Amino acid sequence: MKKWLLFMVLLSLLGCNPPPKAGFTASDLQQDWVLSKIDGREITQIETRTPISLSLDSQFKATGFSGCNQFMGLAELKNGNQFRITSLVSTKMACIQNEVATVEAVIVSSLQQWNTTALESDTLSLTTEQHVLTFVPKDLSVPLDSTNP
Repeated sequence: MKKWLLFMVLLSLLGCNPPPKAGFTASDLQQDWVLSKIDGREITQIETRTPISLSLDSQFKATGFSGCNQFMGLAELKNGNQFRITSLVSTKMACIQNEVATVEAVIVSSLQQWNTTALESDTLSLTTEQHVLTFVPKDLSVPLDSTNP
């Protein structure tokens, strides 16, 4: 009986896949990201001429473009899924279009708050109580103006 039980335990251990990775590390986020959606709504060419972006380097410094202005700061990741950018500074270009100014305000405000972060299938989602920002890797993003190669 003991041999049979030992055999079953060994068999179950050999047949099991390793448990899924809980959360992710800062290195999983270190790349160039392009914003694809805000609150589930696709970002369009009318709203911004240059893709809204977020880049995280190996020292977890954040840089990007928020619609009108370039920004930079220090990214933080805690508890495997909480993300924010501290010490955020940006250029001070005026947004001529109201839609772009609204998008920029959402981006800057959201990035400075603690976000619940999900990383699945090449999609990075940053969720605050107010908004959900969805990013894709820059090399997988669709150009905003697909008529000009």
